[in-house]
Amino acid sequence: MSGIKFIFSAWHHLHSWQKILVALLGGIATGLLLGPHAIYLKPIGSLFINAITMMVVPVVFTAIVCAILSINDPQRMRRLGLKTILLYTVSMASAAVIGLSLATALSPGKNFHPKLEEALPASLQQAPTLIETLVNIVPSNPVSAFAHGNIIQILVFALLLGISINLTGEAAEPIVKFFKAFSLVVFKLTSLVMSFAPLGIFALMAWVSGEFGLSALIPLFKLVLTVYLACFLHCLLFYSSFLAYVAKLNPIKFYKGIMHPMMLAFTSSSSAATLPVTMKTAEENLGISPSIGRFLLPLGTTLNLNGLSIYLGVATVFAANMYGIELGLVQYLTIIFSIILTSMGAGGIPGTGIIVMSAVMSSVSLPLGAIPLIAGVDRLNDMAQTTTNVIGDLFAATVIAKQERELDLDVYNQTQEQETAGASVDTAKN
Repeated sequence: MSGIKFIFSAWHHLHSWQKILVALLGGIATGLLLGPHAIYLKPIGSLFINAITMMVVPVVFTAIVCAILSINDPQRMRRLGLKTILLYTVSMASAAVIGLSLATALSPGKNFHPKLEEALPASLQQAPTLIETLVNIVPSNPVSAFAHGNIIQILVFALLLGISINLTGEAAEPIVKFFKAFSLVVFKLTSLVMSFAPLGIFALMAWVSGEFGLSALIPLFKLVLTVYLACFLHCLLFYSSFLAYVAKLNPIKFYKGIMHPMMLAFTSSSSAATLPVTMKTAEENLGISPSIGRFLLPLGTTLNLNGLSIYLGVATVFAANMYGIELGLVQYLTIIFSIILTSMGAGGIPGTGIIVMSAVMSSVSLPLGAIPLIAGVDRLNDMAQTTTNVIGDLFAATVIAKQERELDLDVYNQTQEQETAGASVDTAKN
């Protein structure tokens, strides 16, 4: 009895990210032990994903509206927008280059020639054209955008609504108070949902590891390995270097401060579903002001998909190698350009890579027969790319907050000391 009490006490004193890590490792071990029978745990993970997905629309909408309400200076709004888009573009281009370079060096797909149908899977949606994407940015029916969870349309509607409330002035004060109060309610509900994260993540990882096992990954192991390695290199070479030499910030403290959203992104494979935790972490662990974090982070889930850029680059080279097609400089430049255009606005939801992959491959006239094969391990690749996406969103918000002098350096530099002190106080109380 005392042993069980000790376990519960130790669990209670773990930080959130540590609980998620334990659940992740425990889920993997359970999945490997149960094998195909681990599918019976999938409904628990699905319930958790549904619960956090439920929070995405209200969190994004209220966060953007409240962020706009906190920025009364139109000139500052334009400055933030230009800086953000420029940083997103450079970051995604860098990610695409790293993905393509590493895939070219490691050659995943070479000497691998399975017999595949050239047709796309029935479930695969056609990626919209650039014109369709631009036209669909503005919702013809906001209610429909909310009902279907169209994040980019919700972002635009929230942006326009927030600007309109600001322009209305004193007469709109009751609306301002409503949104600020509603934002507090939404974040409290999010905290309640996230208290079940370890259980949901345990079930998800048990299902994933039970579904794939270890031996099933051997034929596509090189593809998966290349994606993971490219994501790691992008975090090391681009994020860390930029933080250290441009923003003059300690990258180690940055990564220590964002462990919780990193773990959640890895297991949920959804940057949109991770958004509530990402926003809370930005304010409490990194010291990013709410006016910056609550504006940029929801924007990043649809526009700043660095992990997806890496995944698309690696997958395209994999397909070219599989079909024995040589890619030249012009093709590589075309791929990079296509990746940036198709990734922006793709949405931070699981499976995005498969939806836009056909457009990128078609841009250099590659056969699409490799897509069903790549889709078989999409979930595993999704985990790495989503984690990179979330890190990229927090990275961009941190850099811009530092440039705008809205980064609390005391919070950023003392996160770990505060966590340790907090844990010691909790232990003393108990």
